[in-house]
Amino acid sequence: MACPLTEKNSNSSLKSTNARHKASSVESESVQSELPVNFGEVVKGIYRSSFPYPWNLAALKKLGLKTIITLVDEPYPPSHVMFVKENGIAHHRILVQANKDPNVKIPDSVMCRILELLLDKTNHPVLVHCNKGKHRTGCVVACFRKLQGWDSCDVIDEYLRYAFPKPRLLDENYIDRFDPSQLHQLAQSSGVKTWQSSGLFKMPPEEQDRDKDSPNCHVPPSL
Repeated sequence: MACPLTEKNSNSSLKSTNARHKASSVESESVQSELPVNFGEVVKGIYRSSFPYPWNLAALKKLGLKTIITLVDEPYPPSHVMFVKENGIAHHRILVQANKDPNVKIPDSVMCRILELLLDKTNHPVLVHCNKGKHRTGCVVACFRKLQGWDSCDVIDEYLRYAFPKPRLLDENYIDRFDPSQLHQLAQSSGVKTWQSSGLFKMPPEEQDRDKDSPNCHVPPSL
């Protein structure tokens, strides 16, 4: 959490601080331009994205990833296999079913396994990705937000922002019905409700425009 400047801060200290912030901002913007589509920082040390292309790997390397969680069964190409091996990254492939059929539901055991990895800071920095970084990843992040105690309106708003322009009503229903209490003890011991974004990765202008066009929060109806 940023601390406000006080009178005891000298001008030189202020200039030095501003210079460091400016340098960090420029560097993060450069890295962000090469990151996968739908990349975003969930909280400091947890990132989300679409399936990385080979040309995204250099930017991902700068994040110092310890863990990657892949939510789809698409195999990693040789470039990705080498990237994971050379950088000592633990790669977990945990398949999450797409919410396309009302009779098919993501098992709680699968979602909880993913969330347990996210709640363990020894796995950070960690990247969670599916194919487009919209639906499966959106559901995971939404369930994580519920562990953080986010208001349901804000949870759905974030899901819609990344899923735009094709959100899935079944995703929204799944998110609405997910019960975070099953991980209450682990969430409490991890202090996840206090975890915040570093602020280094800003939403691209085009995504800000999407956010303005996204529908307002609503409670998904029961099927």
